[in-house]
Amino acid sequence: MEYAKDEVFNIYYNEKKDKLEYSLKRKHMKNFFNDKFMTLLITMGIVFGVLDFSLIYYFFEILSKM
Repeated sequence: MEYAKDEVFNIYYNEKKDKLEYSLKRKHMKNFFNDKFMTLLITMGIVFGVLDFSLIYYFFEILSKM
């Protein structure tokens, strides 16, 4: 029962402080990277951002040659 409770609440033992700690960051990061839709949105945002930057750059290159 104690192990199951520790896994649900993400409780871990910090040896330096000699106490149990609860990490909200670990829980949210774990859920964030396991969510396929959010990962897809971030990946698409990065790809479209790079594509947008490169298309604007090449557009101004063409304009500067005229």
